[in-house]
Amino acid sequence: MQLNMSEKGDRGITQGECLLEVSKNSVFPEAVGAIDDFQARLGSARVLLKSDDKKNVFEIEKDLYEVMGVLYLGGKWRRAEERIEDIDDRAEQYKSRVKNLGTFLIPGENETESRINLCRTGCRTAERKIVALKIDREENEKLDFDENILKYFNRLSYLLNWMWRSKF
Repeated sequence: MQLNMSEKGDRGITQGECLLEVSKNSVFPEAVGAIDDFQARLGSARVLLKSDDKKNVFEIEKDLYEVMGVLYLGGKWRRAEERIEDIDDRAEQYKSRVKNLGTFLIPGENETESRINLCRTGCRTAERKIVALKIDREENEKLDFDENILKYFNRLSYLLNWMWRSKF
């Protein structure tokens, strides 16, 4: 019996960097999978947001597609510096709206802030997985890694922190 490519079954292998086969438990699919999970959380939050917030989150979702492409194919993320600057500006805008700056907040006041907080934690998880990928690429594969990707995720979690706090 000959199998169609879409019917290969799961051998614990997936496509990784440069579309080469890698184990599903290796660093690369862990990092890309964390970004994919984070992106799904963003989509879940976006459905509850209004105009500017919705547009901002959609732009972040598009960024994540670009970042995953860079991770798959290598190279540099061309819009990284522009997007990092935009994320920083937006974070400061949200921070200026927060009235309880020095207060410890517990998520769960409303659905919108809860979903945005899940996005924040998803972003932090993706950032940690990307750090592991960076180390793996530099130490084991001797490949360069675009430092702006890590900087972007760091600044993005900062933005999401102020964004969810602004929803209380």
